[in-house]
Amino acid sequence: MNKNEYLNKLDLLLESLPYEERRDIMYDYEEHFKSGIEDGKTEEDIINKLGAPEIIAGQYITTLEKASKNSNIPSDNSTVGSIVILVGLVFLDIILIPLGIAIWALLLCFFVTGIAFVFSGIVCVIVSIFKAPIPYISIPYYSIISYPILGILTSIFVISTGSLIILGTIYLYNKYIIINYKYINWNKQIFRRNKL
Repeated sequence: MNKNEYLNKLDLLLESLPYEERRDIMYDYEEHFKSGIEDGKTEEDIINKLGAPEIIAGQYITTLEKASKNSNIPSDNSTVGSIVILVGLVFLDIILIPLGIAIWALLLCFFVTGIAFVFSGIVCVIVSIFKAPIPYISIPYYSIISYPILGILTSIFVISTGSLIILGTIYLYNKYIIINYKYINWNKQIFRRNKL
């Protein structure tokens, strides 16, 4: 077998690969022959050193198949599938973004409610200690003024409830941020995998 026969056979065996890949491989092997001949080797010596074209083609085909399976770049056959996935992702985002905003608003409402409870408890303590009503605040003044212990116990209950609401809201807020972060990263991964 001479150089031309070897290269033609290798080219035929690599026919299943994309044209660009095949052209690069064939260029490399032509360079092997060129540099070997410049070094004084015969075509037969170079062919023996390179190995059988069947083995070389098998290695390239196996390597490129593994690379395409691990690659995030879709093949030409999956372009339609990528478009369907990206359109589906957009529709999912259109549905989930308003829901996400509503959850943010709900968490804000819980936080404000907790602050209101704590503030109410503080007002209750002030009324219990000073036995004087505070303008524009509606609480059962007569019971608190008559029984200051009742006012202090009520304020402890209300402040504790408000604090629990605030702490629970902060906990849920942190969990929700993690969920949003994971969802955004999931969107990015889907987009990268299906980039056209």
